[in-house]
Amino acid sequence: MNIIEGCEEYQFVKKGFLKGMGFMGHATNVMALHKNNVSFSFARQARLDSFKIFSKAVAIKCGGDANVRYAWYGGSLDELTEIVSVGFSTCNNNDDDDESYGDGFSLFSANFSIDSAMSTVADEHGLRHVLLCRVILGKVEAVPAGSKQNQPSSNQYDSGVDDISTPKRHIIWTAFMNSYIHPDYILSFKFNYMKEIYGALKPRSQYVSFPNLVTRVSNHLNPSQMSLLLKSYRLYQEQKIPRELWINKVRLIVGDRLLHSVITEPRDNVQLL
Repeated sequence: MNIIEGCEEYQFVKKGFLKGMGFMGHATNVMALHKNNVSFSFARQARLDSFKIFSKAVAIKCGGDANVRYAWYGGSLDELTEIVSVGFSTCNNNDDDDESYGDGFSLFSANFSIDSAMSTVADEHGLRHVLLCRVILGKVEAVPAGSKQNQPSSNQYDSGVDDISTPKRHIIWTAFMNSYIHPDYILSFKFNYMKEIYGALKPRSQYVSFPNLVTRVSNHLNPSQMSLLLKSYRLYQEQKIPRELWINKVRLIVGDRLLHSVITEPRDNVQLL
């Protein structure tokens, strides 16, 4: 069901998505928002009913609060449409990098929509798509990167996170993924090139900002490479690696041929900023 841009519901979801995009927020345009119409089929209604039942059960178990939160999941439009239509499956969420967090379904918290955006695949119109879900977290436990855990470590816990204090990933165990996760919206967006302003400040040495680098390479890299690109930038921002090492990481991920074509486009004569 298409949500009209001017309505409060549309603006609420859009604002949350762009806020979670961080440094990419200004280089991102939300193009459309579609709501999961549960009245479309008995199966969709049944999954919503199951979500409500489990929400109540976890709330009772946890002393009155099921800890229901919003979370993002990015993929291709076909994949997200299938999830809304028939539910989640284990093949939807196979991590192809070195940071799988247990054998469960991984979504990104509301404040980190940028991570889900890096997992998207552009469709034939250049649009990318993310799923906004409600998730039942209950009592959470930390799950380390590379863990093979596939269920709560004890009856005390209901779900996992990558970091207790500042969770970026939520891990819903496979046995509960169609009961603890309910897809609410599919949001469609585009990455957009932004006019560089640095040339005006340094007329002899223009720069390409990292958001523009992401924009320009996004159609050439797979989701795993995009995720690695974001991780490298975070390490650099947090001063965990020096600029020279970061640039080398970018070169390894993007590849010198693509990087050269990006920074020598007619729009700019640039360096990586």
